[in-house]
Amino acid sequence: MHNKSPHERKAIRDKHDFFGNTPVIIRLLNDIQQIATKKAPVLLEGETGTGKSLLARKIHELSLCKGKMVSINCATFSHDLLETELFGHTKGAFTGAQEARKGLVASAQHGTLFLDEVGELPLNFQPKLLRLLEEKMIRPVGSDKEAPASVRIISATNHHLKERVKQGLFRADLYYRLSVIPFTAPTLRSRSDDIEELALNFIAQICEEHEIPIPNIPQQSFDALRYYDWPGNIRELRNHIERALLLERDLRENLPIDSTAECLLLQSREKQHILQAIESNNGNKNQAASNLGISRRTLDRKLKRWKEDSL
Repeated sequence: MHNKSPHERKAIRDKHDFFGNTPVIIRLLNDIQQIATKKAPVLLEGETGTGKSLLARKIHELSLCKGKMVSINCATFSHDLLETELFGHTKGAFTGAQEARKGLVASAQHGTLFLDEVGELPLNFQPKLLRLLEEKMIRPVGSDKEAPASVRIISATNHHLKERVKQGLFRADLYYRLSVIPFTAPTLRSRSDDIEELALNFIAQICEEHEIPIPNIPQQSFDALRYYDWPGNIRELRNHIERALLLERDLRENLPIDSTAECLLLQSREKQHILQAIESNNGNKNQAASNLGISRRTLDRKLKRWKEDSL
């Protein structure tokens, strides 16, 4: 046994995909499949922790681009650092620039440049990004020569960029260039039927990462996860599971809804709601699932579990 390096741990995380079986996710993944090979810029909006970087990687993988995907968090750089980070610099361009360095745009040539937290871009840098989008050219800091840039730009933000435009914090022309194809990453509370499958996925991932055996998790623990609203979304779910596994605690611990009585009450209401939907659709389960906003697979799984519980 050895402690895994950060690179090895990232490789394990990167094997795990953005997925789900709720209608909202199925629709999103179908739309992404449709636009992935197009070169138009994509804007991913959504709350913190909803998996926007996973979605960006999925679009890149489906795009069949020859180049790699390169990421930058726009919130962590000042104007000057952003310029050198993205466009590179020549030798002697500034104090300490002892060697020429190519930027992330050049590194992502024929691939994808992922701009995370794009809403935090400094206002005075935004015209330079707009120029890249419009002219497809870059000029390294300190150089008087331009070079062509063939990259697909995917941006992500947890802000409503239109609001930032109204506040004067984001250029309207840049917003419209970045949001040719906009998507919203759904919150976890809007796709609670995916929580058990996501949890199983995270358990496998975390146990591999930390080289610990996969524990036997009771169904009640997964039920408890479903009835918490996860304000931090997928990221909060993963962190909660990782903490519980490393401390060898039950997944129900430290959740606001962890009482069995409350969980059972919510399950009872859900069962009643679903059975009423089937009855009002004259036993047509496909129509009932559609009206409930869940997949037929999820409906069948619930009916099977209730049948087993009653035996």
